[in-house]
Amino acid sequence: MARTSRKNKTPAEVKTISADEVLAGLYVRLSVEDNGKEGTESIENQRATLNHYVVNHPYIHVVEVYEDNGYTGTDFERPAFNRMLQDARKGKINCIIVKDFSRLGRNYLDTGDYLEKVFPFLGIRFISISDNYDSSSATANEMLGVSLKNVINDMYARDISKKVCSAMKAKRVKGDYIGNYAPYGYIKDPTNKNKLLIDHEIAPIVIEIFELRAEGKGISAICRILDEKGYPSPGRLRYERGIITNNNQKGSSLPWNRRVLNDLLHNVVYIGHLEQGRSGQCLHKGIKFHWTDPSEWDFVANTHQPIISQELWDRVQRVNQAKSSAAKESHGKYSHLEKRENPYSGVLKCADCGRVLKLVSSYGKPTKSGEVKIYYTYKCPENIEHGDKGCPKKNIRADDLDAIILELFKKQMQIYADSQRLLKKLLAIERSYMSQRTSPTRIANIRTELSKQREMSAALYTDYKEGLLCKEEYVYAKKKYQQSIDQLEQELRELQIIKDNVVERSMGEKHWAKIIMEFSKAQTVTRSMVEAMVEEIFLNSDNDVSIKFNYANEFDEIMQECKRIEEVVA
Repeated sequence: MARTSRKNKTPAEVKTISADEVLAGLYVRLSVEDNGKEGTESIENQRATLNHYVVNHPYIHVVEVYEDNGYTGTDFERPAFNRMLQDARKGKINCIIVKDFSRLGRNYLDTGDYLEKVFPFLGIRFISISDNYDSSSATANEMLGVSLKNVINDMYARDISKKVCSAMKAKRVKGDYIGNYAPYGYIKDPTNKNKLLIDHEIAPIVIEIFELRAEGKGISAICRILDEKGYPSPGRLRYERGIITNNNQKGSSLPWNRRVLNDLLHNVVYIGHLEQGRSGQCLHKGIKFHWTDPSEWDFVANTHQPIISQELWDRVQRVNQAKSSAAKESHGKYSHLEKRENPYSGVLKCADCGRVLKLVSSYGKPTKSGEVKIYYTYKCPENIEHGDKGCPKKNIRADDLDAIILELFKKQMQIYADSQRLLKKLLAIERSYMSQRTSPTRIANIRTELSKQREMSAALYTDYKEGLLCKEEYVYAKKKYQQSIDQLEQELRELQIIKDNVVERSMGEKHWAKIIMEFSKAQTVTRSMVEAMVEEIFLNSDNDVSIKFNYANEFDEIMQECKRIEEVVA
Protein backbone atom coordinates (compact mmCIF):
# COMPACT_ATOMS: atom_id res chain seq x y z
CA MET A 1 0.00 0.00 0.00
CA ALA A 2 1.24 3.46 -0.88
CA ARG A 3 2.36 5.66 1.95
CA THR A 4 4.37 8.81 2.46
CA SER A 5 8.03 8.51 3.34
CA ARG A 6 9.03 8.47 7.00
CA LYS A 7 12.57 9.65 6.36
CA ASN A 8 11.87 13.11 7.76
CA LYS A 9 9.45 12.19 10.52
CA THR A 10 9.43 14.10 13.76
CA PRO A 11 9.69 12.19 17.04
CA ALA A 12 5.92 12.44 17.47
CA GLU A 13 5.38 10.50 14.27
CA VAL A 14 7.68 7.61 15.18
CA LYS A 15 5.99 4.47 16.52
CA THR A 16 5.33 4.92 20.25
CA ILE A 17 6.40 2.27 22.75
CA SER A 18 5.11 2.01 26.28
CA ALA A 19 7.50 3.17 28.98
CA ASP A 20 7.83 -0.27 30.55
CA GLU A 21 8.42 -2.07 27.24
CA VAL A 22 12.21 -2.34 26.73
CA LEU A 23 12.97 -3.52 23.19
CA ALA A 24 16.73 -3.80 23.04
CA GLY A 25 19.29 -3.93 20.29
CA LEU A 26 22.55 -5.50 21.45
CA TYR A 27 25.51 -3.93 19.65
CA VAL A 28 28.93 -5.60 19.31
CA ARG A 29 31.92 -4.32 17.35
CA LEU A 30 35.45 -5.48 16.65
CA SER A 31 38.03 -3.35 14.85
CA VAL A 32 39.94 -4.29 11.72
CA GLU A 33 43.14 -4.79 13.68
CA ASP A 34 41.48 -7.16 16.18
CA ASN A 35 39.32 -9.04 13.66
CA GLY A 36 39.71 -12.76 14.16
CA LYS A 37 41.82 -12.43 17.32
CA GLU A 38 40.92 -13.83 20.71
CA GLY A 39 40.72 -11.65 23.80
CA THR A 40 38.44 -9.69 26.11
CA GLU A 41 37.08 -7.59 23.23
CA SER A 42 36.30 -10.55 20.95
CA ILE A 43 32.83 -10.77 19.45
CA GLU A 44 32.14 -13.91 21.48
CA ASN A 45 33.09 -12.28 24.78
CA GLN A 46 31.03 -9.20 24.02
CA ARG A 47 28.01 -11.37 23.22
CA ALA A 48 28.50 -13.34 26.46
CA THR A 49 28.64 -10.13 28.53
CA LEU A 50 25.49 -8.76 26.90
CA ASN A 51 23.58 -12.04 27.22
CA HIS A 52 24.51 -12.33 30.90
CA TYR A 53 23.20 -8.80 31.50
CA VAL A 54 19.92 -9.50 29.71
CA VAL A 55 19.37 -12.75 31.63
CA ASN A 56 19.65 -10.79 34.90
CA HIS A 57 17.21 -8.16 33.63
CA PRO A 58 14.17 -10.19 32.47
CA TYR A 59 12.15 -7.08 31.59
CA ILE A 60 14.50 -6.50 28.61
CA HIS A 61 13.36 -8.11 25.36
CA VAL A 62 16.16 -8.56 22.82
CA VAL A 63 14.98 -7.68 19.30
CA GLU A 64 18.28 -8.26 17.48
CA VAL A 65 22.04 -8.47 17.91
CA TYR A 66 23.82 -6.02 15.59
CA GLU A 67 27.39 -7.07 14.75
CA ASP A 68 30.13 -5.05 13.04
CA ASN A 69 33.11 -7.40 12.81
CA GLY A 70 36.21 -5.73 11.39
CA TYR A 71 35.07 -2.09 11.56
CA THR A 72 36.97 0.73 13.23
CA GLY A 73 35.46 2.70 16.10
CA THR A 74 36.92 5.98 14.85
CA ASP A 75 33.93 6.62 12.58
CA PHE A 76 30.33 5.45 12.29
CA GLU A 77 30.36 4.17 8.71
CA ARG A 78 29.37 0.69 9.83
CA PRO A 79 26.55 -1.34 8.22
CA ALA A 80 25.14 -2.99 11.35
CA PHE A 81 25.27 0.26 13.35
CA ASN A 82 23.43 2.17 10.62
CA ARG A 83 20.85 -0.62 10.34
CA MET A 84 20.36 -0.42 14.11
CA LEU A 85 19.73 3.33 13.83
CA GLN A 86 17.14 2.74 11.13
CA ASP A 87 15.37 0.23 13.38
CA ALA A 88 15.45 2.80 16.19
CA ARG A 89 13.86 5.42 13.93
CA LYS A 90 11.16 2.93 12.93
CA GLY A 91 10.41 2.18 16.58
CA LYS A 92 11.58 -1.45 16.44
CA ILE A 93 13.95 -0.86 19.35
CA ASN A 94 13.99 1.70 22.16
CA CYS A 95 17.17 0.62 23.92
CA ILE A 96 20.79 0.02 22.84
CA ILE A 97 23.15 -2.04 25.00
CA VAL A 98 26.94 -2.31 24.56
CA LYS A 99 29.75 -3.88 26.57
CA ASP A 100 31.53 -0.55 27.02
CA PHE A 101 31.65 2.93 25.49
CA SER A 102 34.57 2.07 23.18
CA ARG A 103 32.37 -0.49 21.38
CA LEU A 104 30.00 2.33 20.45
CA GLY A 105 32.85 4.51 19.16
CA ARG A 106 36.23 6.05 19.86
CA ASN A 107 35.62 9.42 18.19
CA TYR A 108 34.89 11.88 21.01
CA LEU A 109 32.77 14.37 19.06
CA ASP A 110 30.64 11.89 17.11
CA THR A 111 30.15 9.56 20.07
CA GLY A 112 29.11 12.53 22.21
CA ASP A 113 26.59 13.61 19.58
CA TYR A 114 24.97 10.17 19.58
CA LEU A 115 24.82 9.99 23.39
CA GLU A 116 23.66 13.55 24.00
CA LYS A 117 21.57 14.34 20.90
CA VAL A 118 20.68 11.47 18.57
CA PHE A 119 19.69 8.81 21.12
CA PRO A 120 17.61 11.20 23.29
CA PHE A 121 15.93 12.59 20.15
CA LEU A 122 14.92 9.06 19.12
CA GLY A 123 13.86 8.17 22.66
CA ILE A 124 16.61 5.55 22.92
CA ARG A 125 17.79 4.32 26.30
CA PHE A 126 21.54 3.62 26.21
CA ILE A 127 23.26 1.11 28.50
CA SER A 128 27.02 0.50 28.78
CA ILE A 129 27.52 -2.54 31.00
CA SER A 130 31.20 -2.34 31.97
CA ASP A 131 30.88 1.40 32.61
CA ASN A 132 27.81 0.84 34.83
CA TYR A 133 25.98 3.49 32.82
CA ASP A 134 22.25 3.66 32.07
CA SER A 135 20.95 6.85 30.44
CA SER A 136 17.51 6.36 32.02
CA SER A 137 18.94 7.07 35.48
CA ALA A 138 22.24 8.86 34.77
CA THR A 139 23.17 11.75 37.05
CA ALA A 140 25.04 14.91 36.04
CA ASN A 141 28.25 13.49 37.53
CA GLU A 142 27.83 10.26 35.55
CA MET A 143 27.32 12.25 32.34
CA LEU A 144 30.55 14.11 33.07
CA GLY A 145 32.25 10.74 33.58
CA VAL A 146 30.93 9.59 30.21
CA SER A 147 32.41 12.66 28.51
CA LEU A 148 35.80 12.02 30.13
CA LYS A 149 35.77 8.37 29.08
CA ASN A 150 34.94 9.37 25.50
CA VAL A 151 37.83 11.84 25.50
CA ILE A 152 40.16 9.09 26.76
CA ASN A 153 38.86 6.65 24.12
CA ASP A 154 39.42 9.28 21.44
CA MET A 155 42.97 10.03 22.65
CA TYR A 156 43.72 6.32 22.85
CA ALA A 157 42.47 5.78 19.30
CA ARG A 158 44.56 8.68 17.98
CA ASP A 159 47.67 7.46 19.77
CA ILE A 160 47.17 3.92 18.47
CA SER A 161 46.50 5.32 14.98
CA LYS A 162 49.80 7.22 14.98
CA LYS A 163 51.75 4.15 16.05
CA VAL A 164 49.91 1.79 13.69
CA CYS A 165 50.28 4.09 10.65
CA SER A 166 54.03 4.40 11.06
CA ALA A 167 54.49 0.72 11.91
CA MET A 168 52.43 -0.48 8.94
CA LYS A 169 54.26 1.84 6.58
CA ALA A 170 57.62 0.52 7.80
CA LYS A 171 56.48 -3.08 7.32
CA ARG A 172 55.19 -2.44 3.79
CA VAL A 173 58.41 -0.73 2.72
CA LYS A 174 60.39 -3.59 4.24
CA GLY A 175 58.44 -6.11 2.17
CA ASP A 176 56.46 -7.69 5.00
CA TYR A 177 52.97 -8.86 4.14
CA ILE A 178 50.50 -7.06 6.44
CA GLY A 179 47.12 -8.29 5.17
CA ASN A 180 44.66 -9.93 7.57
CA TYR A 181 44.41 -12.95 5.29
CA ALA A 182 46.83 -14.49 2.84
CA PRO A 183 45.99 -13.98 -0.86
CA TYR A 184 44.22 -16.83 -2.64
CA GLY A 185 46.82 -19.50 -3.41
CA TYR A 186 49.06 -18.58 -0.47
CA ILE A 187 49.19 -19.20 3.27
CA LYS A 188 50.99 -17.27 5.97
CA ASP A 189 54.27 -18.74 7.17
CA PRO A 190 53.49 -20.35 10.57
CA THR A 191 56.83 -19.06 11.90
CA ASN A 192 56.47 -15.55 10.43
CA LYS A 193 53.00 -14.17 9.73
CA ASN A 194 54.48 -11.43 7.53
CA LYS A 195 55.81 -13.96 4.99
CA LEU A 196 53.84 -15.84 2.36
CA LEU A 197 54.16 -19.51 1.42
CA ILE A 198 52.53 -21.23 -1.55
CA ASP A 199 49.33 -23.11 -0.75
CA HIS A 200 49.96 -26.20 -2.86
CA GLU A 201 46.28 -27.22 -2.66
CA ILE A 202 45.04 -23.99 -4.24
CA ALA A 203 48.01 -22.87 -6.37
CA PRO A 204 47.01 -25.13 -9.36
CA ILE A 205 43.64 -23.35 -9.46
CA VAL A 206 45.41 -19.99 -9.66
CA ILE A 207 47.54 -21.23 -12.57
CA GLU A 208 44.42 -22.49 -14.37
CA ILE A 209 42.69 -19.14 -13.88
CA PHE A 210 45.59 -17.27 -15.48
CA GLU A 211 45.77 -19.79 -18.35
CA LEU A 212 42.03 -19.38 -19.05
CA ARG A 213 42.45 -15.62 -19.15
CA ALA A 214 45.53 -15.89 -21.38
CA GLU A 215 43.34 -17.80 -23.86
CA GLY A 216 41.13 -14.71 -24.04
CA LYS A 217 38.18 -15.92 -21.99
CA GLY A 218 36.00 -13.26 -20.34
CA ILE A 219 35.73 -12.71 -16.61
CA SER A 220 32.13 -13.98 -16.40
CA ALA A 221 32.97 -17.06 -18.47
CA ILE A 222 35.89 -17.93 -16.17
CA CYS A 223 33.63 -17.48 -13.11
CA ARG A 224 31.17 -19.99 -14.54
CA ILE A 225 33.95 -22.47 -15.35
CA LEU A 226 35.37 -22.26 -11.83
CA ASP A 227 31.94 -22.73 -10.25
CA GLU A 228 31.14 -25.68 -12.52
CA LYS A 229 34.39 -27.37 -11.51
CA GLY A 230 33.61 -26.77 -7.85
CA TYR A 231 36.72 -24.69 -7.18
CA PRO A 232 36.20 -22.70 -3.94
CA SER A 233 36.08 -18.93 -4.23
CA PRO A 234 38.38 -16.96 -1.88
CA GLY A 235 35.48 -16.17 0.47
CA ARG A 236 34.26 -19.76 0.49
CA LEU A 237 37.79 -21.06 1.10
CA ARG A 238 38.23 -18.79 4.12
CA TYR A 239 34.86 -19.90 5.47
CA GLU A 240 35.70 -23.59 5.03
CA ARG A 241 38.96 -23.01 6.86
CA GLY A 242 37.18 -21.39 9.79
CA ILE A 243 37.86 -17.74 8.97
CA ILE A 244 34.55 -15.86 9.21
CA THR A 245 34.47 -12.28 7.91
CA ASN A 246 31.83 -9.67 7.03
CA ASN A 247 31.87 -10.78 3.40
CA ASN A 248 31.59 -14.57 3.62
CA GLN A 249 28.47 -15.03 5.74
CA LYS A 250 26.90 -17.19 3.00
CA GLY A 251 29.57 -19.75 3.71
CA SER A 252 30.04 -22.70 1.37
CA SER A 253 27.51 -21.31 -1.14
CA LEU A 254 29.74 -18.33 -2.03
CA PRO A 255 30.38 -18.44 -5.80
CA TRP A 256 33.08 -16.68 -7.75
CA ASN A 257 32.31 -13.12 -8.75
CA ARG A 258 33.71 -10.70 -11.29
CA ARG A 259 35.26 -8.23 -8.86
CA VAL A 260 37.22 -10.88 -6.92
CA LEU A 261 38.43 -12.56 -10.08
CA ASN A 262 39.40 -9.29 -11.73
CA ASP A 263 41.45 -8.27 -8.68
CA LEU A 264 43.18 -11.65 -8.69
CA LEU A 265 44.18 -11.30 -12.35
CA HIS A 266 45.82 -7.93 -11.66
CA ASN A 267 47.61 -8.84 -8.42
CA VAL A 268 51.43 -8.92 -8.71
CA VAL A 269 51.56 -11.18 -5.65
CA TYR A 270 51.34 -14.15 -8.06
CA ILE A 271 54.69 -13.30 -9.64
CA GLY A 272 56.43 -12.95 -6.30
CA HIS A 273 56.02 -9.21 -5.58
CA LEU A 274 54.05 -7.23 -3.01
CA GLU A 275 52.05 -4.10 -3.81
CA GLN A 276 50.42 -2.82 -0.63
CA GLY A 277 48.82 0.35 0.71
CA ARG A 278 46.00 0.46 -1.84
CA SER A 279 43.74 1.98 0.79
CA GLY A 280 44.49 4.01 3.85
CA GLN A 281 43.28 6.11 6.74
CA CYS A 282 45.05 7.99 9.50
CA LEU A 283 42.96 9.14 12.45
CA HIS A 284 45.62 11.26 14.12
CA LYS A 285 45.94 13.30 10.90
CA GLY A 286 42.19 13.42 10.32
CA ILE A 287 42.44 11.31 7.13
CA LYS A 288 39.42 9.04 6.69
CA PHE A 289 39.36 5.74 4.81
CA HIS A 290 40.07 6.22 1.10
CA TRP A 291 41.44 4.40 -1.92
CA THR A 292 44.93 5.63 -2.68
CA ASP A 293 46.41 6.54 -6.02
CA PRO A 294 48.68 3.82 -7.55
CA SER A 295 51.61 6.21 -7.23
CA GLU A 296 51.24 5.96 -3.43
CA TRP A 297 51.33 2.15 -3.29
CA ASP A 298 54.32 0.48 -1.66
CA PHE A 299 55.91 -1.94 -4.13
CA VAL A 300 58.61 -4.43 -3.13
CA ALA A 301 59.91 -7.02 -5.61
CA ASN A 302 60.79 -10.67 -5.02
CA THR A 303 59.37 -11.01 -1.51
CA HIS A 304 58.15 -14.61 -1.88
CA GLN A 305 57.95 -17.52 -4.31
CA PRO A 306 55.76 -16.85 -7.38
CA ILE A 307 52.92 -19.15 -8.44
CA ILE A 308 52.90 -18.24 -12.14
CA SER A 309 55.65 -17.41 -14.59
CA GLN A 310 56.46 -13.92 -15.79
CA GLU A 311 55.63 -15.02 -19.34
CA LEU A 312 52.10 -16.12 -18.36
CA TRP A 313 51.63 -12.92 -16.35
CA ASP A 314 52.59 -10.77 -19.34
CA ARG A 315 50.17 -12.63 -21.64
CA VAL A 316 47.32 -12.14 -19.18
CA GLN A 317 48.05 -8.43 -18.76
CA ARG A 318 47.96 -7.98 -22.54
CA VAL A 319 44.52 -9.63 -22.58
CA ASN A 320 43.38 -7.46 -19.65
CA GLN A 321 44.55 -4.31 -21.42
CA ALA A 322 42.96 -5.27 -24.74
CA LYS A 323 39.58 -6.03 -23.17
CA SER A 324 39.71 -2.87 -21.05
CA SER A 325 40.47 -0.75 -24.11
CA ALA A 326 37.65 -2.40 -26.06
CA ALA A 327 35.20 -1.76 -23.23
CA LYS A 328 36.24 1.89 -22.95
CA GLU A 329 35.94 2.35 -26.70
CA SER A 330 32.50 0.79 -26.74
CA HIS A 331 31.40 2.87 -23.77
CA GLY A 332 32.83 6.04 -25.25
CA LYS A 333 31.06 5.46 -28.54
CA TYR A 334 27.69 5.93 -26.84
CA SER A 335 28.69 8.28 -24.03
CA HIS A 336 26.91 11.18 -25.75
CA LEU A 337 23.55 9.41 -25.55
CA GLU A 338 21.19 10.26 -22.72
CA LYS A 339 21.36 7.78 -19.86
CA ARG A 340 18.37 6.38 -18.02
CA GLU A 341 17.94 7.00 -14.29
CA ASN A 342 17.28 3.89 -12.20
CA PRO A 343 14.35 4.77 -9.92
CA TYR A 344 14.47 1.30 -8.31
CA SER A 345 18.08 1.46 -7.13
CA GLY A 346 18.50 -0.67 -4.02
CA VAL A 347 14.88 -1.88 -3.82
CA LEU A 348 14.39 -3.96 -7.00
CA LYS A 349 15.59 -7.47 -6.13
CA CYS A 350 15.67 -10.99 -7.49
CA ALA A 351 12.94 -13.08 -5.87
CA ASP A 352 15.23 -16.13 -5.84
CA CYS A 353 18.69 -14.97 -4.71
CA GLY A 354 17.76 -11.62 -3.17
CA ARG A 355 20.43 -9.62 -4.99
CA VAL A 356 19.64 -6.15 -6.31
CA LEU A 357 18.87 -6.30 -10.03
CA LYS A 358 21.29 -4.65 -12.40
CA LEU A 359 20.21 -2.14 -15.05
CA VAL A 360 21.91 -3.27 -18.27
CA SER A 361 22.03 -1.24 -21.48
CA SER A 362 22.26 -2.61 -25.01
CA TYR A 363 22.42 -0.76 -28.31
CA GLY A 364 20.63 -1.37 -31.56
CA LYS A 365 22.26 -1.06 -34.97
CA PRO A 366 22.61 2.53 -36.20
CA THR A 367 19.94 3.65 -38.65
CA LYS A 368 20.79 5.27 -41.98
CA SER A 369 20.63 8.63 -40.26
CA GLY A 370 23.12 7.39 -37.66
CA GLU A 371 20.59 7.22 -34.84
CA VAL A 372 21.20 4.51 -32.24
CA LYS A 373 18.46 3.19 -30.00
CA ILE A 374 19.27 2.19 -26.41
CA TYR A 375 17.47 -0.71 -24.74
CA TYR A 376 17.47 -0.92 -20.95
CA THR A 377 16.85 -4.21 -19.18
CA TYR A 378 16.87 -5.26 -15.54
CA LYS A 379 18.76 -8.52 -15.02
CA CYS A 380 19.77 -10.68 -12.09
CA PRO A 381 23.54 -10.18 -11.50
CA GLU A 382 23.82 -13.69 -10.04
CA ASN A 383 22.54 -15.15 -13.31
CA ILE A 384 24.78 -12.84 -15.36
CA GLU A 385 27.86 -14.02 -13.48
CA HIS A 386 27.04 -17.68 -12.83
CA GLY A 387 24.27 -18.67 -15.25
CA ASP A 388 21.23 -20.72 -14.28
CA LYS A 389 23.33 -22.66 -11.78
CA GLY A 390 23.75 -19.51 -9.74
CA CYS A 391 20.15 -18.29 -10.10
CA PRO A 392 17.26 -18.84 -12.57
CA LYS A 393 17.36 -16.44 -15.48
CA LYS A 394 15.17 -13.40 -15.24
CA ASN A 395 15.14 -10.10 -17.06
CA ILE A 396 12.56 -7.48 -17.87
CA ARG A 397 12.64 -4.44 -20.11
CA ALA A 398 12.77 -1.22 -18.14
CA ASP A 399 9.77 0.26 -19.99
CA ASP A 400 7.69 -2.86 -19.29
CA LEU A 401 8.59 -2.77 -15.60
CA ASP A 402 7.70 0.92 -15.38
CA ALA A 403 4.26 0.20 -16.83
CA ILE A 404 3.65 -2.62 -14.34
CA ILE A 405 4.87 -0.62 -11.35
CA LEU A 406 2.88 2.48 -12.32
CA GLU A 407 -0.30 0.41 -12.62
CA LEU A 408 0.28 -1.21 -9.22
CA PHE A 409 1.02 2.17 -7.66
CA LYS A 410 -2.19 3.67 -9.03
CA LYS A 411 -4.25 0.71 -7.79
CA GLN A 412 -2.71 1.08 -4.36
CA MET A 413 -3.42 4.81 -4.31
CA GLN A 414 -7.01 4.10 -5.33
CA ILE A 415 -7.36 1.72 -2.39
CA TYR A 416 -6.05 4.47 -0.14
CA ALA A 417 -8.40 7.03 -1.64
CA ASP A 418 -11.42 4.75 -1.13
CA SER A 419 -10.47 3.89 2.44
CA GLN A 420 -9.78 7.55 3.17
CA ARG A 421 -13.19 8.61 1.89
CA LEU A 422 -14.82 5.98 4.06
CA LEU A 423 -12.79 7.04 7.10
CA LYS A 424 -13.64 10.72 6.56
CA LYS A 425 -17.32 9.91 6.28
CA LEU A 426 -17.27 7.84 9.46
CA LEU A 427 -15.20 10.43 11.32
CA ALA A 428 -17.76 13.10 10.43
CA ILE A 429 -20.53 10.88 11.80
CA GLU A 430 -18.49 10.17 14.93
CA ARG A 431 -17.73 13.84 15.50
CA SER A 432 -21.40 14.67 15.30
CA TYR A 433 -22.25 11.81 17.63
CA MET A 434 -19.52 12.64 20.11
CA SER A 435 -20.26 16.35 19.99
CA GLN A 436 -23.67 15.57 21.42
CA ARG A 437 -22.12 13.48 24.21
CA THR A 438 -19.33 15.91 24.87
CA SER A 439 -21.25 19.17 24.51
CA PRO A 440 -19.97 22.07 26.66
CA THR A 441 -23.33 22.11 28.46
CA ARG A 442 -23.06 18.46 29.51
CA ILE A 443 -19.47 18.88 30.74
CA ALA A 444 -20.39 22.11 32.58
CA ASN A 445 -23.38 20.40 34.26
CA ILE A 446 -21.16 17.53 35.44
CA ARG A 447 -18.64 19.97 36.89
CA THR A 448 -21.41 21.94 38.65
CA GLU A 449 -22.87 18.76 40.11
CA LEU A 450 -19.41 17.57 41.12
CA SER A 451 -18.76 20.82 42.99
CA LYS A 452 -22.14 20.52 44.72
CA GLN A 453 -21.51 16.93 45.80
CA ARG A 454 -18.08 17.83 47.21
CA GLU A 455 -19.53 20.75 49.22
CA MET A 456 -22.28 18.55 50.64
CA SER A 457 -19.76 15.85 51.52
CA ALA A 458 -17.58 18.40 53.29
CA ALA A 459 -20.61 19.72 55.25
CA LEU A 460 -21.29 16.26 56.72
CA TYR A 461 -18.42 16.58 59.17
CA THR A 462 -19.83 19.82 60.56
CA ASP A 463 -23.23 18.16 61.06
CA TYR A 464 -21.52 15.22 62.76
CA LYS A 465 -19.56 17.50 65.12
CA GLU A 466 -22.70 19.48 65.98
CA GLY A 467 -24.54 16.27 66.80
CA LEU A 468 -27.00 16.48 63.95
CA LEU A 469 -25.69 13.12 62.64
CA CYS A 470 -24.59 10.08 64.58
CA LYS A 471 -21.39 8.27 63.61
CA GLU A 472 -23.16 5.53 61.60
CA GLU A 473 -25.22 8.15 59.70
CA TYR A 474 -22.09 10.21 59.00
CA VAL A 475 -20.10 7.21 57.67
CA TYR A 476 -23.02 6.04 55.52
CA ALA A 477 -23.69 9.47 54.02
CA LYS A 478 -19.97 10.11 53.46
CA LYS A 479 -19.68 6.82 51.55
CA LYS A 480 -22.71 7.61 49.34
CA TYR A 481 -21.41 11.08 48.47
CA GLN A 482 -17.96 9.67 47.64
CA GLN A 483 -19.48 7.07 45.31
CA SER A 484 -21.41 9.80 43.53
CA ILE A 485 -18.26 11.95 43.26
CA ASP A 486 -16.24 9.03 41.88
CA GLN A 487 -18.89 8.32 39.22
CA LEU A 488 -19.04 11.95 38.13
CA GLU A 489 -15.24 12.22 37.96
CA GLN A 490 -15.05 9.02 35.88
CA GLU A 491 -17.70 10.28 33.44
CA LEU A 492 -15.88 13.61 33.14
CA ARG A 493 -12.58 11.82 32.36
CA GLU A 494 -14.23 9.63 29.72
CA LEU A 495 -15.86 12.61 28.03
CA GLN A 496 -12.55 14.49 27.97
CA ILE A 497 -10.75 11.47 26.46
CA ILE A 498 -13.43 11.12 23.79
CA LYS A 499 -13.17 14.82 22.99
CA ASP A 500 -9.35 14.66 22.73
CA ASN A 501 -9.43 11.52 20.57
CA VAL A 502 -11.88 13.07 18.11
CA VAL A 503 -9.63 16.13 17.77
CA GLU A 504 -6.54 13.95 17.32
CA ARG A 505 -8.13 11.74 14.65
CA SER A 506 -9.48 14.82 12.88
CA MET A 507 -5.96 16.27 12.70
CA GLY A 508 -4.59 12.95 11.46
CA GLU A 509 -6.88 12.75 8.45
CA LYS A 510 -4.53 14.89 6.31
CA HIS A 511 -1.72 12.34 6.67
CA TRP A 512 -3.38 9.97 4.19
CA ALA A 513 -4.14 12.61 1.57
CA LYS A 514 -0.57 13.79 1.04
CA ILE A 515 0.78 10.90 -1.03
CA ILE A 516 -2.31 10.74 -3.23
CA MET A 517 -2.17 14.48 -3.84
CA GLU A 518 1.50 14.23 -4.83
CA PHE A 519 1.52 11.16 -7.08
CA SER A 520 -2.03 10.30 -8.19
CA LYS A 521 -1.61 12.00 -11.59
CA ALA A 522 1.95 10.79 -12.24
CA GLN A 523 2.58 9.38 -15.72
CA THR A 524 6.07 8.04 -15.05
CA VAL A 525 7.78 6.25 -12.19
CA THR A 526 10.21 8.50 -10.31
CA ARG A 527 12.75 7.88 -7.58
CA SER A 528 10.81 10.01 -5.09
CA MET A 529 7.67 8.00 -5.80
CA VAL A 530 9.46 4.70 -5.19
CA GLU A 531 11.05 5.97 -1.97
CA ALA A 532 7.69 7.15 -0.67
CA MET A 533 5.81 3.95 -1.41
CA VAL A 534 8.12 0.96 -1.57
CA GLU A 535 10.19 -1.08 0.84
CA GLU A 536 11.11 -3.80 -1.67
CA ILE A 537 10.18 -4.96 -5.18
CA PHE A 538 10.77 -8.58 -6.24
CA LEU A 539 11.03 -9.94 -9.79
CA ASN A 540 10.26 -13.62 -10.36
CA SER A 541 11.44 -15.86 -13.20
CA ASP A 542 8.12 -15.45 -15.04
CA ASN A 543 8.50 -11.66 -14.79
CA ASP A 544 5.78 -11.56 -12.16
CA VAL A 545 6.33 -8.53 -9.94
CA SER A 546 5.51 -8.38 -6.24
CA ILE A 547 5.80 -5.27 -4.09
CA LYS A 548 6.27 -4.88 -0.36
CA PHE A 549 4.82 -1.46 0.30
CA ASN A 550 5.99 0.84 3.08
CA TYR A 551 4.05 0.77 6.34
CA ALA A 552 1.76 -2.11 5.35
CA ASN A 553 0.29 -2.22 8.87
CA GLU A 554 -1.22 1.24 8.51
CA PHE A 555 -3.88 0.13 6.03
CA ASP A 556 -5.10 -2.41 8.61
CA GLU A 557 -5.18 0.39 11.16
CA ILE A 558 -7.52 2.41 8.91
CA MET A 559 -9.86 -0.55 8.52
CA GLN A 560 -9.81 -1.21 12.27
CA GLU A 561 -10.54 2.46 12.94
CA CYS A 562 -13.48 2.34 10.54
CA LYS A 563 -14.81 -0.76 12.28
CA ARG A 564 -14.42 0.85 15.69
CA ILE A 565 -16.33 3.97 14.64
CA GLU A 566 -19.14 1.87 13.14
CA GLU A 567 -19.53 0.06 16.47
CA VAL A 568 -19.50 3.32 18.47
CA VAL A 569 -22.18 5.07 16.43
CA ALA A 570 -24.30 1.96 15.78
